[in-house]
Amino acid sequence: MTLRNSDVKPPFKWTGGKNRMREQYRTIFQPPGEIEVFVDMFCGATSVSLWMFENYPNAKFILNDKNQEIIDLYRTIKNDWNSFYNFYGTLISKWVSLTPEDRKKFYYELREKYCLSPDARPQHENHAMLFLMLKTNFNGMWKAYHKCNGRYSTPPGTCTQKAGFFSQSEDNKFKEFIDSVTLESGDFGLLDKYSGNGTYFYADPPYRDSIVEYDGNFNDVEQSRLAQFLKDAAAAGSWISESNKEIGDNFWQNLFPSNQYIIHDVSARYTAGRGTSVLNVKEVLITNFLT
Repeated sequence: MTLRNSDVKPPFKWTGGKNRMREQYRTIFQPPGEIEVFVDMFCGATSVSLWMFENYPNAKFILNDKNQEIIDLYRTIKNDWNSFYNFYGTLISKWVSLTPEDRKKFYYELREKYCLSPDARPQHENHAMLFLMLKTNFNGMWKAYHKCNGRYSTPPGTCTQKAGFFSQSEDNKFKEFIDSVTLESGDFGLLDKYSGNGTYFYADPPYRDSIVEYDGNFNDVEQSRLAQFLKDAAAAGSWISESNKEIGDNFWQNLFPSNQYIIHDVSARYTAGRGTSVLNVKEVLITNFLT
């Protein structure tokens, strides 16, 4: 089976999101059997889970991320949608009425409230502000500066969005998806309870040789710990796959022996700055199955 392409989009841009990789993944990502449980171990903006949900609508989906803020946002969407979306609508109305320069000032006002005084308002308002900022920030990055209490604090992007950029129909589709999933927020090691036949674990951690930070530092010790988790899950009968970067030091080949795992080479293009330059890089998709 080749996975169907999909027009479903994640709710906001996310650095390292896999929408751009779908065409290369379509023929190598699906396991040779029916998925009963799909575990997205580092879900981010959920692009892979959204895609797989379209292909396996009867599976149970587990979305996990150690980033508590992003999971709390999804929990508010799941449990307090009306209050959240009504307040979000008022933020959009103000946003589209402003000039790009005034939008940047408004963005920083929201960021200051979100970061420095989160207890001064209901959580659904904090998460509506976060949702707007995630949609309009710089390059889909997640920054958490110390001066902002370690909370989301990415700077704004171009702030030139037109009203049509904010699609209620797409947000409603995302709400329907979130309603159907189980949300987890913790270390990936706690997900071993889902191991077994019919379960598919997908890992898209912060890449090696990356500027992206994950709870301070996802170094090679953590990369190796994740690899061991995936190998243990495979030994328990699960399908596994991991996306990561290839830097030519045989790191993946040493962790995943070729008699049990397949290391697929895939190409990617990373955009730097505000899209003024492009870097061609090599990535891997590691699986314990052939399609």
